[in-house]
Amino acid sequence: VIAGQLGQIRYCYERQLSANPELYGKIMVKFTIGGAGSVVTQTIGNSSLNNAMVEGCILRRIAGWQFPQPRGGTSVLVTYPFLFKSTR
Repeated sequence: VIAGQLGQIRYCYERQLSANPELYGKIMVKFTIGGAGSVVTQTIGNSSLNNAMVEGCILRRIAGWQFPQPRGGTSVLVTYPFLFKSTR
């Protein structure tokens, strides 16, 4: 599911990259997948990118993601790193 959404995440980064060509770093995102498969909470764990615009954009995108229902209808906590570095 995450791999299929990477374009959204890349968009968040590239939108700010034009204003700051030196922007790079790692964002650790923590989110919870609820029993129905939707994301119920999302936060930034830590970030070396230090860009509130990119971080907020990523959290808004993740909030709309839909995952397969977890077995047993339980919640699943996910911690996922996103690495950003310009290829220009």
